Amino acid sequence: MNRNLKIFLASGVPFGIFAAILFSSFYGTDAGLPGGLISGLVFGFLMFIILGFLHSRAVKRIAGEKSGEAMGTCHVRDIKLPLPYDRTFDLCIDSLKLIRRCRVQEEDRSQGRITARSSINWKTWGDTISFDITGINSENTAVKVTSRPTVRTTIVDYGKNLENVKRIISFLKNH
Repeated sequence: MNRNLKIFLASGVPFGIFAAILFSSFYGTDAGLPGGLISGLVFGFLMFIILGFLHSRAVKRIAGEKSGEAMGTCHVRDIKLPLPYDRTFDLCIDSLKLIRRCRVQEEDRSQGRITARSSINWKTWGDTISFDITGINSENTAVKVTSRPTVRTTIVDYGKNLENVKRIISFLKNH
């Protein structure tokens, strides 16, 4: 489903139901139901305009474009590093220091998995960042970095997870 439609429905429907109940208790169902429906449509449309615009603007600032992939809330990037497995694993843990208030939740060197969570901020209810690290040979390693909102029903993140992935990939490339 389109992100803008999700914003419209997730904000307009609950508001419309609340307004219909409230208006019906004051003015009766004949006036309350249409009033609630109109209120829900107007509120949903305003949220679609405001949140959609803010999300699009933030993503364009970070990515330089507004492609479908960049507009999502879950971001995955792959990178191959000319480093041994253990050095890459340590670098991945060090890269989490770039993300504000981020803590490692799970670390398994033998499986090549790292999972971390950032705390709540004004953009999201926290993010889950994970690494899948695979040794290609003794001198090369592949890393898959994933950043997504901790709350899976998040519709907009204002580019926060895209920013997380870009920072981590940049850090890994420069070391």
